Amino acid sequence: MKAPPKRIYNSASVPQEDCVFCKIVSGALPSYKVYEDDGHVAFLDINPFSLGHTLVCPKRHGETLWDMDDREIEEVFKVASKVSKGVVAATHADGFRIMQNNGEAANQAVAHIHVHVIPNKLEDKGRFMNRLKPSKGEMESVASTSKSEIAKLE
Repeated sequence: MKAPPKRIYNSASVPQEDCVFCKIVSGALPSYKVYEDDGHVAFLDINPFSLGHTLVCPKRHGETLWDMDDREIEEVFKVASKVSKGVVAATHADGFRIMQNNGEAANQAVAHIHVHVIPNKLEDKGRFMNRLKPSKGEMESVASTSKSEIAKLE
């Protein structure tokens, strides 16, 4: 019999009612949404590594991948794949990165499961990317274009 997995340390843990992403899901906090379905929401990261950096999260609260069942894990990555197609088209990226962090040691800043979709340009290959501070106009533009590109996929 396998031992249960160790609890992942996450100092960002907060009660569900105080979770920033749960507040975005409920509409209590604003976001630049690019996609939404019954179980997921995707919105632009407000401190992106590149313009179009999008977070895909399940609407159901859970801190890490271990808080999801196999079906939920499959679904969030299917949504991330769909969102990546729209974000890459919207940003004219040459590639993209999928990243998913679990716990503080892995740089998880918000204790709500989420997948990063980060579009990349060829000229950035091999460079460490710093977080950007895009303007409201840039965020609105890339959100609108990404949303349109994702809608074309459905």
